[in-house]
Amino acid sequence: MEDRTPAAGDQEPPLRGRGARPGFATRAIHEADHAGQIAEQPVSPPIWLTSDYLYEGLDHYADVISGRRAGYVYGRYGNPTHVALHNVLASLEEAESAWSFASGMAAVHTSLTSLLAAGDHLVAQRTLYGGSYSLFTTVFPRYGIEVTFADAESAAVSAAIRPSTRVVLIETLANPTFRVADLRGIASVCVDRGVALVVDNTVATPYLLRPLELPGVTLVLHSTSKYIGGHSDVIGGVVAGDRGRIEGIRRLAVDQGATAGSFEAWLTLRGVQTLSMRMARQCETALILAQALSSSPAVKTVGYCGLPGHGDHGRASRLFGGRGYGAMLSLELDEGFAAAARACEALRVARVGSSFGGLHTQVCHPATTSHRQLPPEERSAAGIVDGLLRVAVGGEDADDLVPDFIQALEKA
Repeated sequence: MEDRTPAAGDQEPPLRGRGARPGFATRAIHEADHAGQIAEQPVSPPIWLTSDYLYEGLDHYADVISGRRAGYVYGRYGNPTHVALHNVLASLEEAESAWSFASGMAAVHTSLTSLLAAGDHLVAQRTLYGGSYSLFTTVFPRYGIEVTFADAESAAVSAAIRPSTRVVLIETLANPTFRVADLRGIASVCVDRGVALVVDNTVATPYLLRPLELPGVTLVLHSTSKYIGGHSDVIGGVVAGDRGRIEGIRRLAVDQGATAGSFEAWLTLRGVQTLSMRMARQCETALILAQALSSSPAVKTVGYCGLPGHGDHGRASRLFGGRGYGAMLSLELDEGFAAAARACEALRVARVGSSFGGLHTQVCHPATTSHRQLPPEERSAAGIVDGLLRVAVGGEDADDLVPDFIQALEKA
């Protein structure tokens, strides 16, 4: 398409000099018809909000939509804002390619259904996000896909694999207990058994861990609503992996209408630029808070793998390479839900909140909120007891957060 950007000093609008002056409505629609090409590179990647594109002719359009020629077709197929985000996220996860979605659950659903069909079997981690559990127990059975839940240990996963198993799904840091998956062992099992391994890396983020660097990991997922976006203002998801698999997922996402919106992709692109700074600070504060709370008489256990006495501390140190241990932790209170409710009501800096990954410290009660979909026996098996609180540490000063939790627990 002709570049209609005026040269320096030439401000003639694109419709001038074409005979009779077009009407008011035509000028309102067409006077801005140019790609806006400039010699200077913008510091902040621009947002492309257009839903559709114009072409030189029918052949141009047909070539682009069929993939014979590079270009853009429709917002659902992606645009330059999406491409910028995909390039960044693929690079951070050491992947060949990536694709973004309208939500983390859209990323889970589309990525897994690209690998599974009727009659196939999925092995999923027992301590799993409640939304994923609901998807696997209420939706996947309609597709004829069977699901078995197992602990995120190599022996348990190996025992759960059947001849019909096609995929294993695990979370690097289990939400909300924050046990560390035996990622290396499970990846080895998947290689030996010829099974795809999909890793939800939302809680650890690529700042702490890049699972695709391990042999046997097929895809990595994120809810970008959390630490990658980082500001509690966007809903989104992403999957990263090899180019061929991501292309298949892209086609499925286009058919399902699961692609991220342009503005959401731009917000995520803006947020990810500060991921390393935010995670470094939040992991540091989480460790300080975990250390302080581990000595509180009101707390039965602290679930944080950065504590030397934690059962997964050694595994976490090997996986995360000393960059931190995550920005989330769990607290189990002796007196159950009643004590948890009293503590939450007494918080002043931290607050009860519905998500994590942003700059506000948020606390929730998983058994009644994020993991309410699990039956009581499944919650118990996953370690999600009535006295368990999930703490997502934000960007506040540790000197403000620690006293806030201490006084709240005293009141509990």
